[in-house]
Order: sequence, then C-alpha cells, then structure tokens
Amino acid sequence: MCGKQICLAVMAVGAVALGANRAWGLGFELSETKEGLKLQYEVTATDHGTGRVTVNLTIADEGRLKPLDRGVALVIPSKDGKGYVDLSVSLERNMVDGKQYVSVHLLKDLAERAEIQLRTETLDGKQEPLTWYYHVIRIADVLKDSEPKPK
Repeated sequence: MCGKQICLAVMAVGAVALGANRAWGLGFELSETKEGLKLQYEVTATDHGTGRVTVNLTIADEGRLKPLDRGVALVIPSKDGKGYVDLSVSLERNMVDGKQYVSVHLLKDLAERAEIQLRTETLDGKQEPLTWYYHVIRIADVLKDSEPKPK
C-alpha cells in the first residue's frame, strides 16, 4: 500500500516538473528586424469603416524562428503600457500551399495598440533551457497604410 502511494507521488511530481519547462520559461522579444531574422511574411489590414478592422497575416517562411512551436498570438498591451496585457490569445494557423494564414477581426481602437507575436522555443535551431523568443508585428504600423472602406 505504501509503495503505491509513493509511486503516485513520484508520478505527480514528475508531471509537474515536465510541465514546468513551458510554464516557467522566460519570453524574450527579439529586436532584430524581419530581414535580420530571415522572415518572409505579409500583413494587411482592412478598415471596414465601422470601427472594426480585419488583419491578415501570411507567413511564407519562418526564417531563423523555425519552427514556430509556441505559435502565433494576438497581444493587446494595457493602455498605460506598464507591462501587463489586456488580452493575449493564441491564433489558429491555416496551412494552404505551403504558407500559413492567420486572420483576426477586432475593434479598431484595440487594433491600434495590438501586436501579433511569432513565438518559438528555438533561435537558429538552438534551444536554451526555460527560454522562448518572439518577434513582434505592430498592427498600428499596418493600419497607417490602410484606408477605411466607404460606407
């Protein structure tokens, strides 16, 4: 009976320890440019003229971040910029003809402070313990180039 309890305790500790790598890892924003990271992507925004926008991301090559094993996320930092976020959600990637497509539809005032993060646990194929990296695509920069659709 005692051996069974010890076995269960060891399994529980092991499960927690295995999950700790992802839970406790520190994420570092990469300051390198899209070109420096050898990323090939295109971001477009459609302003519907209704206070809402649609942002589309097409990833042709993950470059030095390959693979994006932590995915693609939409992050909306807090209004005061103190480090907390108002929203952070993983976005579904759809693969078509070897390219990854991501689309998000949101309020324009949220989009103006939102960013898309390309997340990975490896950089140049190397992995550091308890570390992950992300490249930021600021949606406000994309919105500057889009014009509202006429109503």
